[in-house]
Amino acid sequence: MAQTSFAVILDRKGGAKKVPLQKKLIDEKRPLWIHLDEGASDKLEHYKNQKVSAPIAEHLSSLETTPKCMRYKNGWLVTLRGLNVNKNADDDMVAVHIWLTKNRLITVADQPVAAVAEVLDLLRRKKGPHTIPACFTLLTRHMIHKIKDSLADIMGQADDLEDRVIEETGIRQDKKLREDLSHLRHLIVSFRRFLAPQQEIMEHLEKNPLFRLEDKAHLHTLSHDLAQAVEKLNFARDHSSVTQDQLDAKTNTNISQIMYLMSMIMVIFTPLSFITGLLGANIGGIPFGENPYGFVFICLILVGILLCQITFIKKMHWF
Repeated sequence: MAQTSFAVILDRKGGAKKVPLQKKLIDEKRPLWIHLDEGASDKLEHYKNQKVSAPIAEHLSSLETTPKCMRYKNGWLVTLRGLNVNKNADDDMVAVHIWLTKNRLITVADQPVAAVAEVLDLLRRKKGPHTIPACFTLLTRHMIHKIKDSLADIMGQADDLEDRVIEETGIRQDKKLREDLSHLRHLIVSFRRFLAPQQEIMEHLEKNPLFRLEDKAHLHTLSHDLAQAVEKLNFARDHSSVTQDQLDAKTNTNISQIMYLMSMIMVIFTPLSFITGLLGANIGGIPFGENPYGFVFICLILVGILLCQITFIKKMHWF
């Protein structure tokens, strides 16, 4: 999913007009949204053109990805995490740094963000937000809704792994199950780490006078959605822990069965090995040593001993 930097001016009717990033927009009074990606050159110059102070510009360019919300004299600095839908991505979630004022929205992401492309597409089709706060709210909604969709997959994976632990048998299958379960638990921890603070951010922004009642209602809904998402992740975490315990118990049972089988084999063949070893001693007095049918007699005796052992083991219910 390719995505490039852009700047658009909202027409307050659901549409937007694209403007060059290099254009001086300091005195622009209309709602302006600027998005900068990893390929944007001279980011600091863009910040200066928007009268963004040095501390805010430093944060927008920061590698810090923990969700946070800070209020400044003329705006809000927000960091959110969204679902990373890019192929071969190292991280499951991508950070979006945001500078928000009444008529300015600056978003910065080092990787393409699906929610940004979707909101931009709505503006192109004249079905987008009318104001900058509404644009921020819509962008946040798209980010969180994609996370909600992915949570359904996580819950499905948790259920599927539990079924596989119950149905599949064998050491090789257990190894694959452990790899899949480890990946799932890593995914749960990664999501939960960022969704919990984002819920607090939505609750905090809900009280912001910058937003209209309609936008506040959306923020309240997003806060509720995030709370539900955290609860689902807690359930999935507990579910995966139970599955891990089941897998450990199953593996221990398999190992115990294998060790038990090997012990029974040792019990059966140890006496036979002792007898054959004793008869193999190269000294005089070995029974049937001079008899041409001695080997056959010894084999019959060993078979008889073997049958007696098996009968005794079954009678004792050892196997």
